[in-house]
Amino acid sequence: MDESVKLLLYFKENIEYENQKFFFQYTWKKHLVELKKAIAYALLFLILGFLPLKMIDLGSVTIIFKYGSFLFLGYIILLVYQYFNAKIRTFNLIEELIENLRREDEISFITLYQNSITIKNPFTTINCLWDKTSYKTVDQYLILSMLNNKINFIFTEPEFKENEYKILLDFLQQHSKKKSSMGSFVQ
Repeated sequence: MDESVKLLLYFKENIEYENQKFFFQYTWKKHLVELKKAIAYALLFLILGFLPLKMIDLGSVTIIFKYGSFLFLGYIILLVYQYFNAKIRTFNLIEELIENLRREDEISFITLYQNSITIKNPFTTINCLWDKTSYKTVDQYLILSMLNNKINFIFTEPEFKENEYKILLDFLQQHSKKKSSMGSFVQ
């Protein structure tokens, strides 16, 4: 018989909201780095295309820099639009999720087996083998990734009773892969 450990998850509205908000910012961090690069390139192209630099005579190449600067400015606008559009949609979904969790009376839990992990909440049950499970800790957040980074769960210690958070961490350390702090769950 396969022995298991069952950990209950207690729904707390403010913790769930903070977890989801953190994960949104965490996943968009990569895009914000891309935005910074685009701004740097746009500034460089604007300077080389539009400012009269006596020391550097680029001749007709400045036309390329002028058009390139407009392309980078368009790209910056696109990234900013995508960020705010995704933020609005995501926060609406978070509000909907929290409202649905508030209405449900079912208890969420995590069941730890020797060869797999199961997470059950009122809407879904996901079972995954340990070799397709990884985790990462960022600040006080535990990001649990299942099915080779396709599904992510965010946990914090206050969601668990007594030492259950430590039990989860011990199981994860024993059976799953830890992602480095430089690695990313976002594809």
